[in-house]
Amino acid sequence: MSEDDELICKPTKWFLWRALAMAVMFGAGAFLFFKDYQFGYPKKNLERFYYLAFEQAKEDFRVHLEEGKSGAEWESYAGEQRVFKAIDKDGEKVEKIEFVLPADTDLDMGWPEMLVDFETYSQLYEEGNQFAVPPGWTKFSNSGGRTWDETSKNKLKSESKIKEQFYIGVLCGVLFLVTLFILMRIMGRSMRVNEEGFTPAGKKLIPFGDLKRIDARKWDTKGLAFVYYDDNGTEKKAKVDGMVYGQFKKEEGEPAQKLYERILANFQGELIELAPDEEDENEKEGEETA
Repeated sequence: MSEDDELICKPTKWFLWRALAMAVMFGAGAFLFFKDYQFGYPKKNLERFYYLAFEQAKEDFRVHLEEGKSGAEWESYAGEQRVFKAIDKDGEKVEKIEFVLPADTDLDMGWPEMLVDFETYSQLYEEGNQFAVPPGWTKFSNSGGRTWDETSKNKLKSESKIKEQFYIGVLCGVLFLVTLFILMRIMGRSMRVNEEGFTPAGKKLIPFGDLKRIDARKWDTKGLAFVYYDDNGTEKKAKVDGMVYGQFKKEEGEPAQKLYERILANFQGELIELAPDEEDENEKEGEETA
């Protein structure tokens, strides 16, 4: 509040902090979803494709040994394999690999050399074929600047799943802008009452003489009332929002309550308060008909 002849209710810290928290939440959400869309999911897919290649090498090498084929045959076969290819296995399905990988990925990438070289892979297979992690994966995933998951549990993300992150990111971005707009708009507004009348937030002064009725049914529970007034022959409605402007803290002098009471003190129209209970109305009707 300000001077004695004018009561001013500015946006409350309660509202501002909550609006700011929502803006931060939506802004962070937009950033994280866009990050997954542009970088996170494609990079995880890149890692997963390599892991699946190591798994395939393990299985193919087992069959190769069982069939008694030579090292040269293995190197010829392995040299023709590609890391990135369409997948439809065990719930993982990717048809168009170019849409699910980082933009700079070489889609024609062959298996790593450690899988192709017969002697190298024979040793890796002998040392690690009994483990769940494919032979050579632990060494490969922690070399060449890579710090990949040793088990690569993240399943492949399909094109639709990646696009989903984009759409949710857009939604969060829109909600962030809307929240920020509302926050900035309300920060520059206030409710006022002076000797002439009531000024709702963001609107012009309403002279007390133009007030026709007040709907106060939500004032005690939600700090919200509606005033109906005459504007050049047209009835219009304005809001007294005590939760957003002023609040009701006793240590701050209950600004919103004082503003509302000042309006009532200068009001001569119809006041709509809490409606009587339905039971009371039925009793009254019974008394009238008796």
